[in-house]
Amino acid sequence: MINTIEFYVPGEARGQGRPRATIRAGHASIYETAEDRNYKGLIQFHASVAMENAGYELPIEPQTGFDVSITVIKRIPKSFSRKRYSDAFNRVILPLTKPDLDNIAKIFLDGMNGVVYSDDRLVTALNVRKLYGISDAARVTVTWESDKEKS
Repeated sequence: MINTIEFYVPGEARGQGRPRATIRAGHASIYETAEDRNYKGLIQFHASVAMENAGYELPIEPQTGFDVSITVIKRIPKSFSRKRYSDAFNRVILPLTKPDLDNIAKIFLDGMNGVVYSDDRLVTALNVRKLYGISDAARVTVTWESDKEKS
């Protein structure tokens, strides 16, 4: 049985930032920024709502792993000319701006840990892209195959 959930994360997408390091009492420690933690929390919230609305509960045990598709929609800049706006809207031109796709993938996969799947090591296929659109958002689709009906 093929299962799918889809959810949107409104606002400008973030990429996973670099880990930060500090020294306290002579010991080094590594931490992630509050912005990264907050964005992962936003991803977890929207993913958990999608899981609940679809009637799924953890742990999901896929037969073949999870396929994840992440589409980041970047708002078309107001500075674009009419021609450039039209090209952006019709996907003739694509955003070549930050964040990098690998960092986007990392924050979204980590954000879905414990909500959609028990660990992101279970993701076996990944598609990440950036497009222009009317407003900033990210659309995430997760597909998997399992023996079980919704629980």
